[in-house]
Amino acid sequence: MTRRLGLHQLSAMDLTPFELVEAAAASGYGAVSLFTNAPHVPIAGQEGKFVFPTVTPEMEREMRERLDALGLAMVNAEFFLLRAEVDLESYRAGLALGRALGARHAISHVFEADEARATDILGRFCDIAAQEDMTVAIEFCQMTPGCRSLPQARRFVEQVGRANLGFGICPMHLVRSGGSAADIAATDPRRLLYGQLNDGHGLHVAEAYFEEVHNRELPGKGDFPLHDILSALPADAPIEFKCPDDRRRAAGRPALDYVREGHALCRALLDGLAPPR
Repeated sequence: MTRRLGLHQLSAMDLTPFELVEAAAASGYGAVSLFTNAPHVPIAGQEGKFVFPTVTPEMEREMRERLDALGLAMVNAEFFLLRAEVDLESYRAGLALGRALGARHAISHVFEADEARATDILGRFCDIAAQEDMTVAIEFCQMTPGCRSLPQARRFVEQVGRANLGFGICPMHLVRSGGSAADIAATDPRRLLYGQLNDGHGLHVAEAYFEEVHNRELPGKGDFPLHDILSALPADAPIEFKCPDDRRRAAGRPALDYVREGHALCRALLDGLAPPR
């Protein structure tokens, strides 16, 4: 069985959501992940850095028609930042829009550093997402103070106790937080909701790697153990190319060329896997 490969909006931030789905179809991808909710990320010194191409409710009908016409699925709806001062009810529109476009997972980043409060917030958000028939997927990251690693994501799943809570695996965030393929293999596969593909140089742990996040290496062009990471993921976990590179944009390389190269490299990795668990 050929594993479906998706294209994430962050891989081509210079494209509008409509242009992204066209580029995905033209490059051979079978799915996309899009922003239906995009709050500013509160990282000191990076004000103004986050400007996300976002699907709005006014775009819903045309986007649904394009996805259907191009034969594309939607994997994840991005992204729902969780901290104490957020009104979770304000996220209903983004959840509903993502679900209307076919997404099953709502990606959350936990910025609430107090674990007890974060557990409560996650539980309440899971309940709201469940009303939209969506699963909440934590994206752990060393730069998000509330959930910085795979073990911490697993602990939240246990503490929150909601069936519709899990997390995804980004190679950069996994490696930079000290995680490994063995950690993935030791995780309940029902909680592993998706995987991403990108690469980087060195296997060191890093708490601050903001510039590297925006200048990732193409899969296979760095040192990350991508074969092992992919092999540890469940067979039904969606995989997507999420590899932002500001250098590409600065050099004027067209996004379509970049995502086509990304597709070829990802496809080679996926097709070279042994039967996954």
